[in-house]
Amino acid sequence: MRIILVLSVVLLGARCGVTPPAFSTGGGNLPAEAGKTYHWRFDETPENNLPGDFISVLGNWVVEDEGSAPSGPRVLRQKGVFAAPDYPRVIVKDLTFKDLGVKVRCRPESGAVDQACGLMFRVRDSENYYITRANALEGNVRLYRVVNGNREQLATADSPVTAGEWHALEATADGEQLTVSWNGTPVITASDTTFNEGKVGLWTKADSVTAFDDLEATAR
Repeated sequence: MRIILVLSVVLLGARCGVTPPAFSTGGGNLPAEAGKTYHWRFDETPENNLPGDFISVLGNWVVEDEGSAPSGPRVLRQKGVFAAPDYPRVIVKDLTFKDLGVKVRCRPESGAVDQACGLMFRVRDSENYYITRANALEGNVRLYRVVNGNREQLATADSPVTAGEWHALEATADGEQLTVSWNGTPVITASDTTFNEGKVGLWTKADSVTAFDDLEATAR
């Protein structure tokens, strides 16, 4: 009976066009070198491909030419449209950070439900991580923890988030102290002990179409 029920759910999801997230640990467990900054700029990846050092959990993530790219001719763009409030996301393979600073340039481009750009850190796996995100429709920046797929808000800050413009989103994690900066200004501080190490990644929500460039992470 259980096998029949599971099969029915899978078939129903396929008929409805629902794409389930692909669970991932993000590959291996390679400790980041203290004091080293790792960069991902997407310019060497052929168009319409996902960079080889990223794992897609959900969404249609592709590298595309973009004349406004902050550091070069190409960006990584999330183009999938999800009517349900799910979270397209990618994880950088293998590299594991404890204390770190991580930042990205992002441009929310469109979306009727959401226009979000997000930065994941201390990613244990695709269902357990910290996420900070900015939303152009809501005009705020927020910090969450996601535990077993359940998103729990830790802090929020009202801040201008303009669609169609490039912004800088940054997070630091020193022990239990978490800080989020938006366009170079700290906007959130919080304390949490749920995750003490993990990988980094990028994140959007629902029907957001968002471009990303200049992802970098520094191990402390």
